[in-house]
Amino acid sequence: MEASLELARADIGFSAAHFSIHQGRSERLHGHNYRVSLRARGTVDEEGTVVDFSALKGALRDLCAELDERMLVPTRSPHVRVEESADGISLIEGSRRFLIPRGDAVLLALVNTTCECLAGHLLGALRGRLGSTGYRLEVRVEEIPGQGASVSE
Repeated sequence: MEASLELARADIGFSAAHFSIHQGRSERLHGHNYRVSLRARGTVDEEGTVVDFSALKGALRDLCAELDERMLVPTRSPHVRVEESADGISLIEGSRRFLIPRGDAVLLALVNTTCECLAGHLLGALRGRLGSTGYRLEVRVEEIPGQGASVSE
């Protein structure tokens, strides 16, 4: 028998600053209180479960903590130049330049800091922590309730 388990708790998420670039236009710097949820799909085992919720919760909380209270910086964007120095992280996007203390930024190997890209990042990082399993994962990132994106294996 196949089952789908959902982990959608108000206490799993992160607060972060970012700007996205859409159709060549950059948003202003702003922030969100992101909510992160997870779905695991697989075969119910002999104990009657697909996966141990506590393992998923712990891994997901740890990943969210790495992003919490940070500026999300996409390092693969063709529109954003990222430079590291002793002063911190310098971002150059068009005519704008941001200097962010190193401890306040998290560099992400993404082309953009959209919900789609953030969900993909979390899914990849989560799978990396959990390794190969008998279940498939889907991660959803919402920037406000009801507005977000999901990525699945």
